[in-house]
Amino acid sequence: MKNCFIYIRVSTDTQATEGYSLDNQKRACKEYAVNKEYHPKEVFVDDGKSGRTANRPEFQEMLKKLKDKQAECVIIYKIDRFARNVTDFSRVRKEFIEAGIDFLSVMEGDLTNGSSLISNIFASVAEWESEVNSTRTIDALEQKFRGGWQPTPPPIGYMTVGEKNERKSCEPDPYTAPIIKELFELYATGNYSLLELQDWLSQKDIVSKSGTIIGHSVINNILRNPFYYGLIRWHGVSKIGKQKPILKKDLFDTCQYVLAKHRSFLIRKRKHDFLLRGFIFCDNCEQRYTAEWHYDAHKLKNRGGKIGYYHCQKRDRNGCSAPYVEIEDLQKQVEDQFKKMQFSQKFIEMVVVKTKEAMTEGRSYLNNQRMQLVNRKTSLETKRNKLEDSLLNEAVDKDTYKRLHVKIQDKIYAINDRIEELEDKANIDTNLIEEVLSFTRDIYNTYKQSPAFLKRHYLRFFFEKLYVNNCKISKIEPTPIFAILRENQEVIITDNQLKKWNEFRTLSLLGEEIEYSEIIMEQTRELLS
Repeated sequence: MKNCFIYIRVSTDTQATEGYSLDNQKRACKEYAVNKEYHPKEVFVDDGKSGRTANRPEFQEMLKKLKDKQAECVIIYKIDRFARNVTDFSRVRKEFIEAGIDFLSVMEGDLTNGSSLISNIFASVAEWESEVNSTRTIDALEQKFRGGWQPTPPPIGYMTVGEKNERKSCEPDPYTAPIIKELFELYATGNYSLLELQDWLSQKDIVSKSGTIIGHSVINNILRNPFYYGLIRWHGVSKIGKQKPILKKDLFDTCQYVLAKHRSFLIRKRKHDFLLRGFIFCDNCEQRYTAEWHYDAHKLKNRGGKIGYYHCQKRDRNGCSAPYVEIEDLQKQVEDQFKKMQFSQKFIEMVVVKTKEAMTEGRSYLNNQRMQLVNRKTSLETKRNKLEDSLLNEAVDKDTYKRLHVKIQDKIYAINDRIEELEDKANIDTNLIEEVLSFTRDIYNTYKQSPAFLKRHYLRFFFEKLYVNNCKISKIEPTPIFAILRENQEVIITDNQLKKWNEFRTLSLLGEEIEYSEIIMEQTRELLS
């Protein structure tokens, strides 16, 4: 009995429901092979591959084995499962004939000895159908976009909804959506690298479809995807879609700022984490200052054997004469910048109102997320119980039971951890609100008593750059938001400090049209982040 290869293909889920499923094709081809007295030696399956090109992995593997004379016949289910391109079909058919390989189709019969004209007509029809289907698909995708839905599958954090033969839409996934939102919140602080977020997502059981850890490039794409705040894009056109946003645009914009600064002080990890890294610049050459420790156990015995300095990076290398300045001295100068600053009473009252709103919103959000997690946990526990019953009823084997049981139990453990994190977060948010209120009422003492990581948040709110000349802070570039607050007299600065602030006027960066209420909201969000 001669050997034959069977080649089958399905490109879409729709085709699988229309009688072209892989199982149906395989069964029909094997029965046909037996009836024609061929032995099915191997079945080649291209799942989800287009028939408009011959560059399909299993198809190419089959051709390679045919050249090695491993079979005398190729059986397909239908020409359009084999090729939807007349040129490719004719070329491969000719190669089969020249090599003495029989070419049979379950639906069209003998393609080797029959008329080439008839075979090419079948292939032409298949190609025409492919073009029609392609046009219909493009029209359907464009119609979906015009209707306010993203034509492509939704990203991580969303799940597709819609029954068979219905237009598919999406909604936030109860489990992954809160985690994606928290991913943005963590990255917006500037304290996390993509590699750290990679491990963090893995701990939350957010993995790729293959079950492996999500790559840092995928995380980068997530952080750059405007879909999460409601924007959809298709062929160069963008608009707000109908999907429910996972996060607000201002949080997304903050992450874009951090991504743009990924080589700056925000997320780089160093052996020594100096408080003012990234803020201090040389007034002579505008180069960023760096810092380092100098060690001498004998000479610096009274100072713990070391002394730290900030200095211009061009010092002693490219002609900059700016002297070294001691770390403690410069950090004390920065601390003194807060001494004669205070927020207006009106601003403080507005912050109190906003923090109360934030607390109420935060409680509601956390309670909602906790309820969703509890529901998901209950669903998994039900699934686990059914699996245990199946084992007792001998409906599943022991190995399958162990594998599935461990998988379900791990998800339950992950949800328990997530619930505990939400409860801890509620306490943290309360502490942050207390910190914000304390900061608005007494800027200097709050900054002075804060730990280093929180000091950096305060510095990031006030200062873009601080310039140093001859070991002294010579001028200050405020952040755009803080510049506007100062222009609106919501931050009071004494005259001797005001001279340094007036070196820069950055109100124009954000435009005159910015409303006062938006500034207050931005202030609150920055301090809460």
